[in-house]
Amino acid sequence: MSRYTDELEKKGLSLLIYIDGEVVYSDPGRGIGPLLNALETIGKEKLHGSLVVDKIIGRAAAFLIAYMEAAEAHAITLSATAKDVLQKYGLKYQFKHEVPVVRGRDGAPLCPFERLVQDVNDAEEAYEKIKAKMAEY
Repeated sequence: MSRYTDELEKKGLSLLIYIDGEVVYSDPGRGIGPLLNALETIGKEKLHGSLVVDKIIGRAAAFLIAYMEAAEAHAITLSATAKDVLQKYGLKYQFKHEVPVVRGRDGAPLCPFERLVQDVNDAEEAYEKIKAKMAEY
């Protein structure tokens, strides 16, 4: 499997981002927050062409990865809805486990951010909705 997801697990992180083979961002946080924080702190332009390694990539995370124009995504768990987004944007991806959708931490049938973007078909629109929702927390 992916040496990148192995490294993510070994380090106990939820997100690693590589540019030219070097780690430029890492985060142990949960949910969509680390990915959004990477976008906000590093910037979309600098993340262009990066390799993103995330513990769980659902539809919302896939849109953020597409928005930053990453070259590749690796996940421990990937949702089928995320796969659709990654394919739409022509991103390479690898994963260990596939699930239909990302469920909420509370056991809800759908994670709140997945629900937020379930009818969205554009990465920029998804980014704006996710950013606005995170500002509420």
